[in-house]
Amino acid sequence: MTDSEENWKKPTPLRRDKSALPDFPVTCLPLIPQAMAVGVSATTSTDIGMTATALLSALSHCFSGVYRMYGKQDHSEPLTLYSLIVANPAERKSPVMRFVKCPFEAFAEKYNETHREEIYRSQEEYKKLESEISAMQSSGNSPPDEIAQKRAELDSIEVMDFRRICVDDVTPEALVRLLDKNKSLLMLSDEAGVFKNFGGRYTNGIVNIDLFLKCWGGESYLKDRCNSSPVLLSQPYLSICLCGQPYILDELMENKSFLSSGLVARFLYCFPKSYVGQRRYDTKSIDSRITESYQNLVSRALEAKYNHRGEEISLRFTDEARQVYADYYDRHIEPILLTDFAECPDWGGKYHGLILRLCGILHCVSCLTDNVPPESREVELKTLGQALDIAEYYKQQARYAYGLMGGDAVTENAEYVLKKLRANAVSEVTGRELIHLCRKFRTMDELSQPIEILTEHGYLRRKKQEYVKGRKPQVIYEVNPT
Repeated sequence: MTDSEENWKKPTPLRRDKSALPDFPVTCLPLIPQAMAVGVSATTSTDIGMTATALLSALSHCFSGVYRMYGKQDHSEPLTLYSLIVANPAERKSPVMRFVKCPFEAFAEKYNETHREEIYRSQEEYKKLESEISAMQSSGNSPPDEIAQKRAELDSIEVMDFRRICVDDVTPEALVRLLDKNKSLLMLSDEAGVFKNFGGRYTNGIVNIDLFLKCWGGESYLKDRCNSSPVLLSQPYLSICLCGQPYILDELMENKSFLSSGLVARFLYCFPKSYVGQRRYDTKSIDSRITESYQNLVSRALEAKYNHRGEEISLRFTDEARQVYADYYDRHIEPILLTDFAECPDWGGKYHGLILRLCGILHCVSCLTDNVPPESREVELKTLGQALDIAEYYKQQARYAYGLMGGDAVTENAEYVLKKLRANAVSEVTGRELIHLCRKFRTMDELSQPIEILTEHGYLRRKKQEYVKGRKPQVIYEVNPT
C-alpha cells in the first residue's frame, strides 16, 4: 500500500450497502424446510435466503384459509405471504423455483388423475339439470314452483372441477375466475411480469390491483359484470413468490398506485447474495430423502387443506409467548416506527402482523412434521423467537429495498460524478476538469452539492495548496485511491 493510500480511509457507500445485509437465519426453519433450503442452495450454488423465501411463501399456501394466528382476541392474521426475490440474470432463480414448486404441481396432477371420472360425472349432472330447467322454461307448461325448485336444486350442487394450485403469468380477470373455482392459489414465478398485467398492460394503463390487496388478508371480493352474473369471492387467498431483476423493483416502487395502495408494503423482499464467478458445476446433489420428505409434507398439508370445511381454525400463543409478543411490540416495534422504519413506515406498520403470520406457518409445519394437528398445540415461545429472527431478516431487506426507491437528485448526481471518476481512473481533479468530465453540469454551482457529498463520504478531499501572492490558487480535489 502506498503512502497516499495509507492516509485514506475506506469511503462509506452513498447508499446502503447490499453486502452488509444479514444472512437468512436458516436454523429458525423447521427441520424439513431447513434441510430443503440447505440442499437446494448447495446444488444450485445460490444464497440460502432465496430458497428459504420461496419455501415460506409456498408453504403459506398450505395453511391459508384453514388456520388463523391470533395475537390477541381482536387481532389475528391469515397465514399468507407475498414475497419478491430481486436478483440479476444468471442467478439460477428458475432452478430454485422448480425445486420449491414441484410437489404442488405433482399433488394437483395426481388429484386430477384420480378424480377425473368423478369430475366429469359431476359436470355432466350439472349440465343435465341445466338442460331440464331450460326445457321446462321453454315449454311454458311447467308451473313456476317446479322451475324454482329445480333452480334451487341446481344452486345447491357443488360442481367438481380439475384442481389448480399454481398460477404464473395471469391477468386480473383470469385470477378472479381461477379463485372462484379454487378458493386459494399459489403464485410461484421466476419472472415478475404479473405486475405489468395488474398495472394496466391490457387495460390501457388502468391499474387493477384490488384482488391482490384483498387476497393478502382473505377479504371478500365482488366483481359485477355487464353480460353475466356477479362473482363473489367470500374469502380468497393468494400466496405469492416472484423473482425479478432489479428493474422490476424500480418499476414497482415508482408506481404510485402500487405504493399508495399498500401493495408494496405487503411484500417481503429478498436480495440474495451473488455467487456468480465462484460457482462450480459439479456440486453436491440434494439428497432424495430430503426432497421426498418435503413432497410428503406438502402432500399431507394440502390433503388436510382440501378436506377442511367451515371457518378458519384459531391458533393462539401460550400465556408466556403471548406476553413476550405484547412486550416485544411495546418495546421493539412501536417506539422505532419513526426511526428504524423511517425508510419504509408503511411496511413497518405491518411488521407485527408479519411476525404473527410467520409464527403460524412455522407452528403448522412443525406440527405436521410431528404428525399432530396444529390446533392441538399452542404456539410456543421458541416458535415466536424463530419468527422474530426471520422477521428481522426481512426487516433489513425491506429497509434496503425502500432505500433504493427513487433516491434524491443530489445523491444520484454524486453517483454520476463518482462513476465518471472511476471510469477515467482519475487521481486528482480540478473543478474545471470535473465540468469537462461530467457534461450534464454546466457550472460549479451545480457541482457543489455532489462534491460536498463525495467529500463527506470520503471519496474526495480538497488538496492543500500554498497561497501564491497575487494569484488565487485553483481548487484541486484528490480522489480516494482505495
